Amino acid sequence: MASSASAAALLPLPLPSCSSSEDSDDGKHLPSPPALEANTSPAQQQKQKQKRRRQERDYNVAMKALALDGDVDEVVAVFAELKRTAGEGGDGGPPPNVLCYNTLANALAEAGREGEALKAFDEMLASGVAPNASSQNILIKMHARRLEFDLAWELIHKSGVEPDVGTYSTLIAGLCRAGKVVEAWGVLDWMLEKNCRPMVQTYTPIVQAYCRDGRIVEAKLLMAEMERLGCLPNVVTYNVLIRALCDGDRFDEVEQVLMESSTKDWKPSTVTYNIYMNGLCKKGRSTELKWYAGVVAYNTVMSSLCEMGKWRGIMKLLTDMIKKGIEPNTRTFNILVRSLCVGGKFSLAKSLIHSQGFAANVVTYNTLLHWFYYRGKLTEANRLISVMLENNVAPDEVTYTIIIVGLCREGKFDAATAYFLKSLTSGLSMDVLTVLLNRLVYADKIWEINRIFDGKDFVPDYHVFDLTIRTFCRAGYCHYRTFYKLNLILDTMLKRK
Repeated sequence: MASSASAAALLPLPLPSCSSSEDSDDGKHLPSPPALEANTSPAQQQKQKQKRRRQERDYNVAMKALALDGDVDEVVAVFAELKRTAGEGGDGGPPPNVLCYNTLANALAEAGREGEALKAFDEMLASGVAPNASSQNILIKMHARRLEFDLAWELIHKSGVEPDVGTYSTLIAGLCRAGKVVEAWGVLDWMLEKNCRPMVQTYTPIVQAYCRDGRIVEAKLLMAEMERLGCLPNVVTYNVLIRALCDGDRFDEVEQVLMESSTKDWKPSTVTYNIYMNGLCKKGRSTELKWYAGVVAYNTVMSSLCEMGKWRGIMKLLTDMIKKGIEPNTRTFNILVRSLCVGGKFSLAKSLIHSQGFAANVVTYNTLLHWFYYRGKLTEANRLISVMLENNVAPDEVTYTIIIVGLCREGKFDAATAYFLKSLTSGLSMDVLTVLLNRLVYADKIWEINRIFDGKDFVPDYHVFDLTIRTFCRAGYCHYRTFYKLNLILDTMLKRK
């Protein structure tokens, strides 16, 4: 990769501290920071420094959250805002530090926008911000993905930044993805010679490479060696192994691994059970759960079956739980209710509300209500609401939203408005109002809208005004011929205000 960024990163740089975590402040600006005003007291100077540090961290936290959500364009926008405020002078924000540049570059690299990531490194160096070990690791990751291992080696040897465990682990992961397991072991030996202790993320790619090649015995031996060295495999490592065992139709071994989880100090996750369930389903063995699982494990598997539309499988698992003496909880029954509704078995789903030992909650009723309204069963929905109130289960925002949407879909706007006014007894929900207002405005139900704002229990604030105006404008009521309708509503709101 003949890039100015990667070339510049090869120059000798100041060594970072021993930690290269993205949450540490080990990156330094190469030039001396600008002097604070002479008439500022030491206490004020310290306060200003703390404020800038908080601002840097706040921006970085926001960028990381957006990156995790996959919104890379917003990461770029937040970084641009940070630069803009830094250039305003006075009380403007701090310039981007190495942490912010790393977050930006990593987000771009993960999104496959490596050219932009390299430009970010160019800009970082031009701004006088020294890269740290994390910066180096991001570059190495990009090289490894392109199978440019020679450039990765050169970067490690010439950058002047001491490799850390993240550097070695990144390189090992890249080599394993490329099928170069022997070379990955060489990197592992090298880091041990440098007295750099491997972590579980160092070994897991090698375990995955073995499993991918069908070398499950070697994968198990490596995991045993990890335990001996005190680097215990985690749930990600075990998920890799379980996937390989499922692919090999070795379900007895999967059950053994799951049974040993409590003694091996790792906890199966939703992903673990999903891998297992998918493996069983592919082999036509979806209800073979022979190990002693708790109610949470059963719920996880049932939830996966529900997503697949397999309500009969869920019924079988429920029977299996009861036979094993495992008491189902409310979530168990809610999953079953939902799966039966998806399968069109409404009578059976509704009958569960009266089952002994099942305390139906608001989630149960909301699930049934949603499907009754969705299938146009208004009579059943009305009866269910009565049962809900008789059993002292209070409706929540979701309940009112489901009812309002269902009634509006059937053209019963007056009833929907009445339910909204009833919901105000427990406080205004802007979400419920938004749903109803959209339905009424687009259906041109001005009278029902007027009823809302003319009610004695509802005093609109500026948020409600803003929502109302925006909704009317989106629906096209800002034209001369229809604007009077919006004026009518605003007049009513102003009287209440």
